[in-house]
Amino acid sequence: MRGRKAARAVKQRLTGRQSGRLQSLGHDHDRGHRTYVEQIGAGGELWLRTKPFSVPPSYELGQCLRTFSHIVERLGLGVRAQVLDVGCGPGWLSEYLARCGYWVTGVDISEAMIRVARERIAAIDMPVAEGMTAVAEFHALPVQEMPWTERFDGAVLFDAMHHFHDEVETLEVIRRTLVPGGRIFIHEGVRPPPGSEAEKNLIAEMETYGTLESPFDPEYLEEVLRRAGFVELQRFAAVDELFDVSRPKEALQRLERQLHYPDLNTVLARRPLSGDADGAAFQARIAWNGAVERRDGELVIWLEVSNDGRAFWPSDSNFPYPEGTVMVGPYLGPAGPARVELPRTPLPHGIRPGETVPIAVVLPEEMLGSAEQVTIDLVREGIAWFSELGTEPVAVPIPR
Repeated sequence: MRGRKAARAVKQRLTGRQSGRLQSLGHDHDRGHRTYVEQIGAGGELWLRTKPFSVPPSYELGQCLRTFSHIVERLGLGVRAQVLDVGCGPGWLSEYLARCGYWVTGVDISEAMIRVARERIAAIDMPVAEGMTAVAEFHALPVQEMPWTERFDGAVLFDAMHHFHDEVETLEVIRRTLVPGGRIFIHEGVRPPPGSEAEKNLIAEMETYGTLESPFDPEYLEEVLRRAGFVELQRFAAVDELFDVSRPKEALQRLERQLHYPDLNTVLARRPLSGDADGAAFQARIAWNGAVERRDGELVIWLEVSNDGRAFWPSDSNFPYPEGTVMVGPYLGPAGPARVELPRTPLPHGIRPGETVPIAVVLPEEMLGSAEQVTIDLVREGIAWFSELGTEPVAVPIPR
């Protein structure tokens, strides 16, 4: 039996040599990923819950935190940007990103991993900044079944790409979830040389746990990103270490090796912009057709609101609204600190770029007093009014 397994592994390695990545052993790796937490036992699950701060400190502590910092730096996103953590596992990167003020969505095929990730975020018992809590949601589903279109400003695959069997289809799905101009950041191991100890370790892990451990040749990873429709590819080499300045020649030689022969795949790419989507991230068009209705002591104003920017608008009807949620914000008086804010109206759902939705703004007449008009704007809760970002608000006369 062992001989047949070895022969099959050799055959798969030869196939991998042709395709640019180490191939699977022909096993049900989806099942392996779903049952991985169960297989590693209580001690392994504790490791998942505490990484990268596991005791004693491992190589992951420094390496991962440095890489996490690079992700934030290179994506260059603002507060409450929508970030997709693909293959999020136990949520250690999701936690870091949520603590940075992003609105994080984690996806993993393993229900057990998602459970750990949710508990990890729930354990954050203090604000991450003044008036700002950590926001993260998690979904247990195969990556290729993600339902979102043009939602995320950035997607991150940290040590996850090698778990996906159909690399091009997976990347195409991720590209669809990104807004125009949205970026993908991939951090991956490089496929080890055929027959090397590192390759044998990966094959042994696949045989033990039934997971897919299939890293890429750098050139092949770039190729599949382009085939999946990504542009502006950038490849990086990490040189995060302390260099001994008393031995500059050796330090420079080591640095040169790292630049020419990176031992990790670190790639940044972008979903292409389309049409006029290269404008500002948060822009809207608020249209009022003149319809105002009175009913039971309330004023109802019918609007159409269009997302004319290139950022997804997250929606939430639960008060207090999470920072970064986009709401319809009516007010009385002039814009600025003197405005008298009226009750917000939630969006019917998250609005992707280019989408238009009808919205009924319902205002209690008793709150309008003797005002002659109400101004209707959009607001990113806790961040900015859309009029401050260039959108023209609508002034609606109050019928008397």
